[in-house]
Amino acid sequence: MKKICIVTLIVYISFLSCATKKGVVARKIAITPGSRIVVIANHTNNIKNVIIARFMNKNYSVKAFNASDLYTIEDVYDVKDFKKVAYMQPLKNDNMLSFEKAVENIYKLHIYNYELSKAEALSDMRTKYGTQYLILMELKDWQKVSWARAIDLTNMEVVWVENYPAQYKDTLETVVDHFIASMSK
Repeated sequence: MKKICIVTLIVYISFLSCATKKGVVARKIAITPGSRIVVIANHTNNIKNVIIARFMNKNYSVKAFNASDLYTIEDVYDVKDFKKVAYMQPLKNDNMLSFEKAVENIYKLHIYNYELSKAEALSDMRTKYGTQYLILMELKDWQKVSWARAIDLTNMEVVWVENYPAQYKDTLETVVDHFIASMSK
């Protein structure tokens, strides 16, 4: 009897220690079939093809777009001579302020340029490609949480978001179909 109680207690504690993942869904509008979308997923091409095929099979107008389209060769810098980019300054207390200012200015320049580039890329998606919604997805193995979100490109507002804890029986196709069903309600 004592062994049964101990085993039961161990099993109960092990169940309590397992983290249960809860799904999260928020939706402002339904993204119905026929909508013009761009899907960006950070996966290999064969998985991207499955994702795009699932959307196409549900009658979404999927635009040809890759995440690599967000940057050009102009955004890539090859530093051939690091002496030209080095900040040579003796480390005295009175000069540290100017060094910190220089680092802060470089950081701000990078951040503001990124924000500007992002805004231009999203605007191009809407105007050049005629896209209504940007769908971002990350698919995980079971026991982990897959997520997706949709951005309305007319006002840059997030209109749907979901965290989906994948189940053991889920496949790539069932998770993508779940997201499509969820966003189109």
